[in-house]
Amino acid sequence: MNERFTKGIDTIKQYMTEEEVTQMITSDPLADVAPDLRKMIIEFAYGDVYARPGLEAKNRALVVITAVVTQGAAPQTKTHIQRGYHAGLTQTEIVEALLQLVPYIGFPKVQNALTIAQQVFAEKI
Repeated sequence: MNERFTKGIDTIKQYMTEEEVTQMITSDPLADVAPDLRKMIIEFAYGDVYARPGLEAKNRALVVITAVVTQGAAPQTKTHIQRGYHAGLTQTEIVEALLQLVPYIGFPKVQNALTIAQQVFAEKI
């Protein structure tokens, strides 16, 4: 492990449980086709970008949630709502952020994201 990878792992612990971090490192479903992707996510996204100063973890998570929702990326929406919840976002904050997107990305994407959020909330309660 290099310094960026270690920094990425340290940062990601703000968004995931220890068990989820371990699973992320040891169980990569895309390793056979793209063995470097997971390393890139940990080093670049979490080691370089998420680790920047200026935003608290929960605010950063909210930005990421809205970004993946605008892309219509359902699996990543679920992942990042879970991570935001772990970082301290409340259900109300997540729902209100999603509702704020309606005039910009439309009802269908927001409705899909709210359905995903509802599933995450049910799993966490």
